[in-house]
Amino acid sequence: MTDFLLVYQGGDPNWAENTTPEQMQGVMEQWGAWFKQLEATGNLRNPGAALDSGGAVITKNNGRFKTDQSLPEVKELIGGFTVIAAESLSEATEVAKGTPFLEHNPEGKVLVRPVMQH
Repeated sequence: MTDFLLVYQGGDPNWAENTTPEQMQGVMEQWGAWFKQLEATGNLRNPGAALDSGGAVITKNNGRFKTDQSLPEVKELIGGFTVIAAESLSEATEVAKGTPFLEHNPEGKVLVRPVMQH
């Protein structure tokens, strides 16, 4: 089995602020059920986490570092991640289709990337 990183991209950065406690609980229950399903099938490696808003982008040019905390690339926002195991990219893609992220973020994307093995 190969590990694959699922990156949740393009979600609503203000989701937590615009969600009632009841809605939040319902969504967390969906994620919990999905993780239990992945655990039962042997696909779950690491449930990962949702990422908080804010952060910084660090680049290096001509030996100098530049730090940008304005994060203008909100459309590329990474909302969280999960690590799964699968036999192939095709299987990993099928597993990723079950994520609650896509149900709650119709404009969102899930990037499926194999983790390099040594």
